[in-house]
Amino acid sequence: MRIVFSLAMSLALMASSAFGWGCEGHQMVALIARAHLTPVASAAVDRLLRENPIDPALKRYCMDRPDDPMADAATWADDIRNTEKNGEWHYIDIPRAVETGVVPEQDALKWCAPLPDRKPGCVVTALEAEWAILRDPTQAPAARAKALRYVIHFVGDIAQPLHDVENRDQGANCTSVRYFTDEKPRNLHSIWDTQLIQRELANTKSTQATYAANLDQDFAAHWSGWGESRPDVLAWAWQGHTLAETVAYGDLKPTIPVEPPSATPTDDEACSAERARVAELHIAVDDAYAAKAVPVIREQLARAGYRLAGLLNQTFQ
Repeated sequence: MRIVFSLAMSLALMASSAFGWGCEGHQMVALIARAHLTPVASAAVDRLLRENPIDPALKRYCMDRPDDPMADAATWADDIRNTEKNGEWHYIDIPRAVETGVVPEQDALKWCAPLPDRKPGCVVTALEAEWAILRDPTQAPAARAKALRYVIHFVGDIAQPLHDVENRDQGANCTSVRYFTDEKPRNLHSIWDTQLIQRELANTKSTQATYAANLDQDFAAHWSGWGESRPDVLAWAWQGHTLAETVAYGDLKPTIPVEPPSATPTDDEACSAERARVAELHIAVDDAYAAKAVPVIREQLARAGYRLAGLLNQTFQ
């Protein structure tokens, strides 16, 4: 599992690479979900969030937040990473070397060991644990609202393919590549989280709300398959892992060799070594790569929105 970097490195990563989807991506997942909530679920979600608001003193990273309560709550789990010490909850480190379909689905949990305090150890168990709190009417409203904010966020996280994979590089946080004409390399994780989405918004002259509406329209035919089926969080993680291997890593030219699973977590020194190893390959994210990555990102955002709506509709019947 990934360990916490030194303070200097973690602060440097916070703005660009440590999260699953950036501000825009998480907000769009919530906005897509909102469009598919039943009236009962929508009212219940708003009541929980408005009657148990986020601490106004909390420093919020995303400055441009839509008025919708779900979209505003979508990035809260990143804002409280340090105070809640929930960093391990946002991803699952299934190694690239593991071939999807060969290992039984349940075996993914071997890369999801519980933390010493018995709290959930990865996005799969964290999402399941928080959803259990949310759908328990005996829980205090504040606890259910907190769980709801986690659920909104984690459904987005697990749909980001690089949150479901590990190649000794912390989900591509230690994989530096050139991004179009930028002189300074960027890590591949941040490119998927933020840069490609922001490029799409700029190219289409869209806001989060208009882009989310367009995604919803484009993928409407998938609502029954993605939104009305039984939630299967482990299957979601494996699906993201496959996309990480076949697209996020697989479409890089040249490709980054698959490393055997590491017995020890990646530390600062190992991360620097990985950056240097990848730098020697002179990989660039260009129009050809974006043409393959962006359709996957669009589909994953829509998929996550539909999954979230379906999960909340089942919770508030």
